[in-house]
Formats: sequence, structure tokens, C-alpha cells
Amino acid sequence: MVKWRNFYLMKIYDSKNKYIGVVDDISIDFYNGVVKGFTISPASIFKKHTYVSVDSIISVDEIMKIKNTSRFEGLKFKEIKYMDIINKEKKLVGVLEDLIIDEKTFEIKGMIISSGIFDKMFKGKEVITLKHCSLCDEYILYNGNSTVKLKTLPHNLGGNKDVQKV
Repeated sequence: MVKWRNFYLMKIYDSKNKYIGVVDDISIDFYNGVVKGFTISPASIFKKHTYVSVDSIISVDEIMKIKNTSRFEGLKFKEIKYMDIINKEKKLVGVLEDLIIDEKTFEIKGMIISSGIFDKMFKGKEVITLKHCSLCDEYILYNGNSTVKLKTLPHNLGGNKDVQKV
């Protein structure tokens, strides 16, 4: 599993090892929960942003190797990033911060949400599944169980208690 930010600014080369550009954004299908492709910021200043679909990807490691580029389709993640997530009771749960993506199938496994800077530091971030969410015009509606929560916790808030100085 990787996050969206692992793809951001990843270098892209074609099958002939020609440098194409870097990943600028991802295109997602919110309702099916999959990544459709990647928006490329080109290396040349004369080219417009290009797009590569997931079907055209040869390999993804430190760099991305692709067969060809195509026409853009789908919803850009940056359009919904930092969008409010509201539950059934119309209470703010948090804002969308990142996506958890399966690197082999490009399925979106979860969304990382944050409820504020202090909550992020002390309580961590919350992870919710995409199947419990509906995309609305102004917000994302969360219909999941609010008693079951997955969290990512911050590291080393209490200092280095386990480290001894020599």
C-alpha cells in the first residue's frame, strides 16, 4: 500500500527511456474506488499537461515507465483534496488529506482524514474506507460506523525515552 504523495513528483519515462515529465496529480474514479491514471507535468515548457492511463503503465518503482500518453479522463485528486468530510448527523469529521492506494491493482483502499493541526499531532489521523463515502458538490458524506475508527498515530511525541546517550 502506498499513499498519493508517494506518486507525486515521480519521474516518468517512456519505453525508449525518454524523459516525459513528473506526476502532477492522479485521476480517480471515486465511485468505483480506482485510480484511472496520472496527470503529467511535462519536461518541456511548450507542452501542455499530458496524461497516462493505468493501462499504459509498464512498471512503477522509483520511476514510472509508460508505453504512451493519452487524453485526460476522470476526476483529479487535487480537486477534492482538503474537501470537508461530514457524517450523517451533519457534523464535520475532518478534511481529506491523502489516499491509500494498492500499488499493484491501483485500487483506492482508504482515505486519510485529519480533523485539525492539534488533533493531528496528539490523536493522529483517521483512516476511512471509500465504500462508506458519497461525493457531493461541496463535501464528502461519510455513512460509516463512527464507533469503529482506524488511526495513524504520530511518532515520538514524548521524546526519545528509549534512546540512551553514550
